Amino acid sequence: MNAKFEDIIDVTKIGTPEAGLDLGRIEMMADNEEKKYAKLDAERVELILIDEQNDFISPHGGLPVPGAVEDTERLCRFIYKFMDQIYRIRYTLDWHSSSHIFFSSAWVYGKDCIGVDGQPHKAGEHVIPNTVITDEGIKAGDFEAALPDKVKSLTYVKNVDKSKQNAGNNTPDELRIWPYHCQANTWGAALEGELNKMITYHSIMRDCNPMYYYKGQDQYSEQYGPMWAEYSPQNKKRLDILNIFEEPQVVRFYWAGQAKSHCSLRGLLQTVEHYANRPEILDKIWVLEDCMSCIPGFEQATEEKMEEMRKMGVHFIKSTDVTDLRATV
Repeated sequence: MNAKFEDIIDVTKIGTPEAGLDLGRIEMMADNEEKKYAKLDAERVELILIDEQNDFISPHGGLPVPGAVEDTERLCRFIYKFMDQIYRIRYTLDWHSSSHIFFSSAWVYGKDCIGVDGQPHKAGEHVIPNTVITDEGIKAGDFEAALPDKVKSLTYVKNVDKSKQNAGNNTPDELRIWPYHCQANTWGAALEGELNKMITYHSIMRDCNPMYYYKGQDQYSEQYGPMWAEYSPQNKKRLDILNIFEEPQVVRFYWAGQAKSHCSLRGLLQTVEHYANRPEILDKIWVLEDCMSCIPGFEQATEEKMEEMRKMGVHFIKSTDVTDLRATV
């Protein structure tokens, strides 16, 4: 490869509005590289990225994850280093409306109270971020649904509470109100610009387009992991994503994404749950643990879940320790 890493990526711009503005220059550089056609790979290695979006990576984003800028630099270096070994890159995009069940717009206080910020709030005010909505709180009159279909909102909370109890706390949370983030067609919802340049460079040089998947589009449901919603009456699984792990030509899947404690973790848990009786599938999954970070306060619970997955056969490794994508470490 003729281009140096610094010719493609400006690490000082990761997570800034200026990131990726020179994409056209990058495309022309990639056009002039000698093609390493992915279709010729006898044994394929894929890279799965979870929600590598501005709102999570940028310090100016709606829900910034501490450490995500550095994670993104390491991820870009990993892709560059193994450009000719990665067959395809797949990524998910969190994609929400402004009136989503986990935004402040969806709920109001049912009575005067002291909020999670320690400040007084009046009945009828919209709840603030980090408030946790529970079925018990709704029954006590602490919260009221504000979206048009109140029945759907109340049904969702009741079932998420129930599924959390049945799953032994495998779900990331009760219904937590998050700051506005990844609203459809905004800068915050876009793939981080410098990472997008590296993915684009790979797709041109290897003649293999990336695949992307939207998630979180149902305003009456949460969807941390891409495989299925936390609760949905339809109870649908995204087999278009899950089935890729069964492709016989793919010998390994590397996994990274934000946040380690939520969407990336939940996606891994869903995959492990789906393939719990297929150890040969779990053995293909390698998590790049230095290319993801936790939302503060969730570190211990996240590490406990990661350890459970290690015991089931999922591999964890630092991107800087990988020397050959197909080699056994």
